[in-house]
Amino acid sequence: MNLKIYIVGLVFSPACLLSHADSIPTKKNTSLVTYGRDVSFDLKETTTATAYTTKEKLAHRKAINPRDALYGLIPGMEVLQNQGTAWETTAKLFVRGDGTFNKKSPLVLIDGFERELGQISMEEIESITVLKDAVATALYGMRGGNGVIVVKTKRGTSSAPTIRFSYEFNMAKPFRTPKFVDGYTFARALNEGMENDGLTPRYNADELAAFRDGTKPDTYANVDWWGESLRKYSNGNNISFSATGGSRYVKYYTQLNYLNDNGILRPTKDNEGYSTQFKYSKLNIRTNLDIELGKRTMLQLNMFGTFSEHNRPNETISDIFEALYKVPSGAFPIKNSRNIWAGTTDIGTNPVAMISGSGYARSQQRNIFADMKLTQNMDFLLKGLTAGLQVGLDNNASYWDGNARKYGYEQATYDWVTSTYTYKNLRNETALNASHSVGASYNHFNFNSFANYQKNWALHSLSVMAQYRMDKLSAKGQNTSYSFIDVVGQVHYAYKQRYLFDLSMSESASSILMPGKRWGFFPAVGAGWVLSEEKFLKRNWLDLLKLRASYGIAGRADFDNDLFIDMYGNGGSFFFGKTPQKNDGLRLSQLGITDLTYEKSHKLNLGLDMRAFQKLAVTVDLFYDHRTDILVGANGKVSSLFGLPVPKENTGVVDNRGIETAIHWSDAVRDFRYAVGGTFSFIRNKIVNENEEYRPYDYLKRTGRRIGQYFGYVVEGIYQSQNEIDQRNVKQTLSTVRPGDLRYKDLNNDGVIDAYDQQALGYSSIPEIYYSFDLNAEYKGLGVYALFQGIGNVSVQANTPSVYHPLFGNRTLSKEYYDNRWTADRPNARYPRLTSTGSVNNYANNSLWTQNGAFLKLRTLELYYKPGKHWMKPLKYVSDAKVYVRAYDLFSLDHIKIMDPENMKAGHPSMSRFAIGFDLKF
Repeated sequence: MNLKIYIVGLVFSPACLLSHADSIPTKKNTSLVTYGRDVSFDLKETTTATAYTTKEKLAHRKAINPRDALYGLIPGMEVLQNQGTAWETTAKLFVRGDGTFNKKSPLVLIDGFERELGQISMEEIESITVLKDAVATALYGMRGGNGVIVVKTKRGTSSAPTIRFSYEFNMAKPFRTPKFVDGYTFARALNEGMENDGLTPRYNADELAAFRDGTKPDTYANVDWWGESLRKYSNGNNISFSATGGSRYVKYYTQLNYLNDNGILRPTKDNEGYSTQFKYSKLNIRTNLDIELGKRTMLQLNMFGTFSEHNRPNETISDIFEALYKVPSGAFPIKNSRNIWAGTTDIGTNPVAMISGSGYARSQQRNIFADMKLTQNMDFLLKGLTAGLQVGLDNNASYWDGNARKYGYEQATYDWVTSTYTYKNLRNETALNASHSVGASYNHFNFNSFANYQKNWALHSLSVMAQYRMDKLSAKGQNTSYSFIDVVGQVHYAYKQRYLFDLSMSESASSILMPGKRWGFFPAVGAGWVLSEEKFLKRNWLDLLKLRASYGIAGRADFDNDLFIDMYGNGGSFFFGKTPQKNDGLRLSQLGITDLTYEKSHKLNLGLDMRAFQKLAVTVDLFYDHRTDILVGANGKVSSLFGLPVPKENTGVVDNRGIETAIHWSDAVRDFRYAVGGTFSFIRNKIVNENEEYRPYDYLKRTGRRIGQYFGYVVEGIYQSQNEIDQRNVKQTLSTVRPGDLRYKDLNNDGVIDAYDQQALGYSSIPEIYYSFDLNAEYKGLGVYALFQGIGNVSVQANTPSVYHPLFGNRTLSKEYYDNRWTADRPNARYPRLTSTGSVNNYANNSLWTQNGAFLKLRTLELYYKPGKHWMKPLKYVSDAKVYVRAYDLFSLDHIKIMDPENMKAGHPSMSRFAIGFDLKF
């Protein structure tokens, strides 16, 4: 399967989405590519490695959080699933992989301001651009090192009003929930595990029969906790209304979006007056105005508000799913025959009671964003000069209402002599207890003044930009606020529209760094050669052929506050004086970093862009990112005898390099139109320095390997007998070893298996290979769209409680483990023996639990119909329409099979979604 997945990526990588546009730019159809900071140039003149997608491509997938609609759409941006409830599901974004030990997230800007992408709705997005190389990211100074994602929202046009209305009903079902054994099988497995541990079995023959027959359910139960706690489907709605239009003097875009989601909990209506369901609702309101104040003065006003609320049981989501993964089906019933919640002294977490009987919690979030931009044409001073200012103010606040109670439960015991039950009360039920609090709260202020100059003469073209920017966030709590200042300059020069040059630079400062060392300089240069403008390559079929290169520095300084200050904390009790007496004291809890500085990302990029036949688009980029001054721990350099907390140092170095490509073909034959395309990237990082502690063997060293590389023991097989254990000249010291336990390789040949016998296993959790391919075909309005996305060179840890590490700690066990466990009759089993007490030997990180995480998923499948104009004539006010059915994350080809390789945690399951909807244009 692994080989097949990689072949799919390689074969279809030439058939992918365009890196610079979704429609093919031709001599008559040009596209603007942004460098950010209000700098944009025609595709033909750019020297950057910049990729984007537009509203047309985004329209094929709706999501509560726009992050979850970006899988495989933009080359160089890896989107990895992060599954949870409706308000928690927010995909992780990486630009060109992982190049640091610290925060890896790119900077996200919405209409030029740092804002969270999940706060806006899909319907208001015009385009999303990813800035990857130095020419673009150097403009962002200390925040450009991890790449930049630039989101533009829709704006008005000089036209009659256009009204759009859309509605989507969606349902979702859990994808690959684990299957656990029933009560009878659990009891037999526990007996087997105890016997393997040399203990007396827990259940006798009569008790096993009671589990099997279900005759004494108060004590010998058989509960499908997942089936009783979760329903098969969630459901929700997504409604949008927008109006666009305007005149020469005022253009407007206004939008209203409401969505909701009702989750997958089952016992949520047991309480009068409130529900404990996972519920989420969000209302977005936006107005974007473009106002011509005079012939030379333009004003943009943007107002955006979002109001959201979620509801859940008072028990936390993680605790509920931890119980679902842990509680055995035979532990106790949901309620006993006295209609009281059940539990035991060992297990007090009843999943159904946690959902139904713990009360409820509700959170509201309110965000208000406002910004304005004033632009003045300064031709009266210098022709081609414009200047202006931009101001933004964002406010965010969340509020929490808790209504908690404890559910009462009791334990039943069956007396086999008298054939009667006795019940022991373990906790009494309490009344609802209300509480209220303010959660996160912040104000985000931005100020920008700018000047732009453009001049064209003869065969020359020149653009110059200068900006001063201030960004300040004031947040609730201590040590949570920060500010940045950027002084930015950019020069773009073109000669004969074929020889291109870019110079970008910024002087950037951060309050996170220590006074006197807060400023940094970030230069970058780019060059391009448009070969298709040369006489020797002038061809009618060749629309564009361009080589480009760039090199420069971007930075990153998103550290915790006050790392350069010595901190003191409670030191416990000390004895002072000639007659020692115990007194409270202080201790040094943090040594300040004396030379704290920002990370430096040295970025080199070589690229090629080609457009041909007005149908084909190809982009290829080779890149190298040398990251220096990464903040890393220094414990490996300092003896533990030092006695104080060792401060971190800016001495980490990581190299990150790779290749990415995007190819797209679109064509039309009469009434049939189609487009195929795809992206492919291979990215590998290497640790050059991380202040690694001394390790006696090269195979133990992290330096020279990937960030996040998994390490563990190499499994050679399973011990089949005690004699085999005794006869082997290697002693495994991790824990007591019994028949059925894993046998490890002695890497250093010292006759002992210990921490010195761990080596690199597989890859890391961030993939080195990321690819996608899509198909869109349409005939007379009837169309189909499909997007596949996959990853490779990635590993996952199969250590999910009860699924792979069962029984011990009062855990249940999965059918997967039970059916593939070692017994004396199954010597070639996949998994080691069952154990009721646990086994450090078996469940340490090793090559068995480090598994191939590669997959290929069908992210989006859409079947739609757009009625022709003759069908629209009877509908007097409707000018365009579309109806569709969609499926999201429908299936996966991978190696894990029993769980989602993107979601191996004991939490909310991944979801496959199905939708039906329509779009109307008036």
